[in-house]
Amino acid sequence: MTQIGESVNVSTTPEDPEKSITAEVLELEFVDSFKACLAQAVINPPHWPATRSPSNQSSKAVVFRFNNPGTQKAKLKLKITSKGYSGNGKLTGVLQRFEFEGSVPLSSGEHVVEVTLKEPPDGLLWTKGEISWGIDATDRSIMAGRTHVEIFFVFADPARQPCFASDGVWIEALRFLFDNSSVSGVQTMRSAVEKVTQCCFGLPNHRYEVTQGAPSYGGASGTFHLKKYIDHSLGFVNCYDQTYAVIVLSAALGISVDGLYLNPFGYIRTVNLVGWGPCNNPFPSGRPIADHLVVAPLDPARSGFGNHMFCEYSAKIYDACAGPVKGTVDRAGYVANTIDTSVPGAVSGTAGDIIGIAGTTAAVRGVQ
Repeated sequence: MTQIGESVNVSTTPEDPEKSITAEVLELEFVDSFKACLAQAVINPPHWPATRSPSNQSSKAVVFRFNNPGTQKAKLKLKITSKGYSGNGKLTGVLQRFEFEGSVPLSSGEHVVEVTLKEPPDGLLWTKGEISWGIDATDRSIMAGRTHVEIFFVFADPARQPCFASDGVWIEALRFLFDNSSVSGVQTMRSAVEKVTQCCFGLPNHRYEVTQGAPSYGGASGTFHLKKYIDHSLGFVNCYDQTYAVIVLSAALGISVDGLYLNPFGYIRTVNLVGWGPCNNPFPSGRPIADHLVVAPLDPARSGFGNHMFCEYSAKIYDACAGPVKGTVDRAGYVANTIDTSVPGAVSGTAGDIIGIAGTTAAVRGVQ
């Protein structure tokens, strides 16, 4: 087999002057990939030729399930020009540590052949670059060209989640996650939701809106302003924004996360408030913010959350607004750890007051 990177045909034995063969890749189409979109336009095959950005990204990225060997397939159209060859050769495509393999006719003509990824990754992954294609004929190996690709490997079909059901998963959302979190290589959904929660909590330009607790990205409207959120264009967030962000970004990986709502909530214990740090007084009421995010428990001007929204996955709580809470407690543990019930006369919520938002992730019906 020709070493990847060579640009000329290399014969393994002295060439027969009566025989010749060249190959050129014309088109690449991935088969049975998950529905995806870019700039809110559905990505339709072929996946190459396709334009690419300076950051090595493709205008026609593709999304597959990781593991699940034998299901990551592609169709390759090649032009073969040959003399003295018949039968089939071995077609191989190498992308970093991954290898696609199939069989290709050696006779002259345009052929459409199927290749399969031999050893898919065993966890979440984003890979991009050139697939180098080569053919092993009976007596020689030749290069067939390169195709630029961008491939994401996720848990399950994101389009089964209500927010991505229309046009498929946003490639921008997947790029955002792999760029801003440590989800790469993660093998369990629970760990992935933890990473998504930490990502949303730790974004440098997002901080809690301490004047009224107002939402910036759609609140609990049923539509999440995903583009604005990942562009950091508005800055301030509230608990509704953060809950919807965790739901939607988890959905991009094929994970169904529930939204929960607690009303009343009450005073918060001193926890980290997104973008601010330690806080037990989320609404300083006109006083200097930095000096009054943490106050004495019985400070007459102390404020709490009238209500609060957060997430649940596999009976564990995830909160990207206050904490952060990353799947270490259930509902009762979350209330005990987060709500300060020591203030006389305070009205506080209990685990029994927690309700699901529409019961499922259907609470987030769309993104824009």
